[in-house]
Amino acid sequence: MTEQTIHRRVTVDQIDDLRDAAHDIGGNLADRNEVLVIVASDFGLRVGELNQLKRSHFRLDENSLLLPADIQKDYPTQQSPTSVTMNIDPYGIFGTKRLLKRYFNSDWWQDQEGEYVFPSRQSEQMTTESIRNVIEKLAVEGDVSPRRSDGEPADPSEMHPHALRHSLASYMLQDSDTRLIDVRNRLRHRSIATTERIYEHYQER
Repeated sequence: MTEQTIHRRVTVDQIDDLRDAAHDIGGNLADRNEVLVIVASDFGLRVGELNQLKRSHFRLDENSLLLPADIQKDYPTQQSPTSVTMNIDPYGIFGTKRLLKRYFNSDWWQDQEGEYVFPSRQSEQMTTESIRNVIEKLAVEGDVSPRRSDGEPADPSEMHPHALRHSLASYMLQDSDTRLIDVRNRLRHRSIATTERIYEHYQER
């Protein structure tokens, strides 16, 4: 018997709790950590894409993110991905553009040596592991327990960046005009069948 894959997600209110936790913890990384939560939630990026984002990928004047092909997940047996342009905050939920403008204009970010959106204290680029650790730490601090697809209770320590990707599908499908194909395009699944298998039960009837 194939073991059931457990998916985790959070609500928009819980995303706000993660944002608050970033500032409750404080320190000079508070703004970076809030932006990390919102960029992951808004665009549904994979953790290996988040840590490769650069300032030049954001076209704030055009309200868009140009996600290059070379940082996207590649599937060896299928055609490689192409660059994709994604609208910023299309549902007007997060205030992403304003947050990014403030962040990129901050003294802290401008003092960084590199162009990566998410630097660490030690280098110009966070590792995927450090991103996972930050998201878990914020969940624990904010007492944010993700919702599991099997209905079982979850602990804040189960929170991880991919749960924010699943959350994107959830809040998109709360809009009656959103179709599964829209979710597929935003998440950049190879096949609509993947989107249907994971997210069809999120859709309001």
